[in-house]
Amino acid sequence: MNTICAVIPAFNSELYIEQTINSLLNQTRPLDKIIIVDDCSQDSTVQVVNRMIKKNKKLELVQLKQNFGAAHARNVGVEQSNCEWILFMDSDDIAHPTLVEELETYLDDLNKKSNEKEYFLVHPNYRHIDEDGVVVDELQFGRQYKKEEALGFLLLRNTIATSGVLVSRELFQRVGGFNTNYRYSEDWDLWLRISEHSGIAHIDKYLVDIRRHSNNLSASLSKMHEHEIKVLSSYSLEKMRDAIFRRSLSYTQNACDYVALLFRLEKWQEGYRILIKLEDDKDNEMVSFLKGIYFLKMKDLLEAERSFINVINISPNDGASLNNLGAINLINGKIKDGKMFLLKAIELYPNYLDANYNLRAKPPYTWETVKFTWRRLRPKLISYNQQ
Repeated sequence: MNTICAVIPAFNSELYIEQTINSLLNQTRPLDKIIIVDDCSQDSTVQVVNRMIKKNKKLELVQLKQNFGAAHARNVGVEQSNCEWILFMDSDDIAHPTLVEELETYLDDLNKKSNEKEYFLVHPNYRHIDEDGVVVDELQFGRQYKKEEALGFLLLRNTIATSGVLVSRELFQRVGGFNTNYRYSEDWDLWLRISEHSGIAHIDKYLVDIRRHSNNLSASLSKMHEHEIKVLSSYSLEKMRDAIFRRSLSYTQNACDYVALLFRLEKWQEGYRILIKLEDDKDNEMVSFLKGIYFLKMKDLLEAERSFINVINISPNDGASLNNLGAINLINGKIKDGKMFLLKAIELYPNYLDANYNLRAKPPYTWETVKFTWRRLRPKLISYNQQ
C-alpha cells in the first residue's frame, strides 16, 4: 500500500485549522502522517495544533523561524515527510471524508490501464465555502490530460487547485518543488513543470471545500496576472508552440490557443500573422474573438465590434464578447445598446467583474474608463478583489 502524508502550510490560521486537521483525521483511508508547517503565526495557531498533537500521534508540527510564505512552507513539509505520496491541503480548507481513498483508488486504477505508469498527480473538483462554511459555488473546470498533452493544455489556464492535490513525492522533489520566488501562481508553475513528466489525472467529483475570505492569498487579480506572465515567460515560444500543437485537437484550435498565448505575452503582431492565415475559419468563434481583441489593442473599434458581433452570432452567450460590445457601445455614445449587452453578460455571469464595473461606470466613457475582457471566460467565474 502507498504511504501518504498530508502537508498543511499555516499562517495565522487559528480560526479554521482545527476543522482542516479534523477533516484529514476522519478520512475513510487513513493518512500515514499529517505535517503542519507553521510560518511564524502571530495568533494561537501553534497552541491549537499542539493541543491536537497530544491526542493524535499522526500529527507533526514544524515551526519556521522566519516567514517565507506558503510555497516555502509546503517545500519544508514535503522534505520533512518520508511518504511516497503527498496530499496538499491549505489551513482553512476542508477535505471530504472519502478524498484520500478516492484519489488513491482512481490513480491506481488509471495507471493499471496504462502500459507504463503515466500519472503521478491527481486532483478533484472543489466547492467554494464562505467564512461560515456555507457553500458559495461548485467549480468543475478541472480536466484530465494525457502525459504528451498535459503541458500544452496547462499552459493555457491553470485548472488545478492546490488543496486536494495528491502528487508523487519523488516527482515533486525531482522538478524542484514550489518556486519560492513566486508569491502568486507558484502552484501553476509547479503543475507545469510536473506536466512535462506526468499525465494529470482528475476525478470529476466534489471532494474538497475551499474557503473564500478576505485573507485569501489568491484574491488579488492584478498581482495574479503579473505573476502568470512571469511563469509563461520562463518558457521559450518554441517550447510552448510545440506543446500546444502536440494536442490531438484540430489545427485551428491549436493555432487559436497559441495565438491567445502570444497575445497574453503582448506579442500581438506575431499572433495576428497566424490569425490571418485562418481566413477559411472566419466562422470560428475563437478566431473571431481573437481578431476582436487584436483590433481592440490596435484601438480599431469598428473592426473590433464586427468581430465580437460575429462571435455572438455564433455563440450568443459568449460573456467576454458581450462585455466588450457593451464597452464599445458606451465609448461610441450608444448607451442603451451598451447597457443591454452588459446586462446580458451579467445575467449569464453574475460575478463578472468587468461587466459589473462597466455597468456602474459614469460618463464620459473612454478607453481609460471602461474595462475590456481579453480572454474568454470560464464556464463559472470565481470572485476576486480587483487590487
